Amino acid sequence: MLALLALSLAASARAESPVLVVSAGSSLSPDGKPGTGGAAGAVGLMFPLEGRWSFGAALFAEDLGTGLTELHDPNTGEALGTVAELHRWTYGGEWRAEARLHNARRARLSWGAAFGYGRQERDVRGSVDGAVSGVTAGTSLTFLVPAPHGHAFGASVAARRLFVHADADPDRSTSWATAALEWRWQGTPKE
Repeated sequence: MLALLALSLAASARAESPVLVVSAGSSLSPDGKPGTGGAAGAVGLMFPLEGRWSFGAALFAEDLGTGLTELHDPNTGEALGTVAELHRWTYGGEWRAEARLHNARRARLSWGAAFGYGRQERDVRGSVDGAVSGVTAGTSLTFLVPAPHGHAFGASVAARRLFVHADADPDRSTSWATAALEWRWQGTPKE
């Protein structure tokens, strides 16, 4: 399967140059605790195939939230303020496929699917006290506006699922959404 994908990508690479994809945004509504969401980002390389399809790979990292707690003086019990306590985040790599639903001169709309492997870590003030790895799957919708010199700018919304056991940690996040701004660049082949 991977060999077939590699051959397809190699044949595609000769026809059109690859597309660099960079996105930055926020994770939204993760289940589990703390579940407040946070920053999200990804970088990938997509290879156009047959004009309508693209295949490639990406790396991602998504903050799933930070819980807050009140800090008290141990001697007097006086409130000293709010501090971060429990924090969760997920990172990993994935294969991506994308289909252009609408491709006009001024706008593009694409639907994508992703399948990969991710790791979720739980930490308390920077010290990791729990981690789990599993298969990830996701889907996305991306709206892009082409710009000169191979650039395109837009926005995407995505849903992601991390397939992990929740027995050891029932508060583990397994699904969430992401909203992001996206920049793409496709170099033009030299003649």
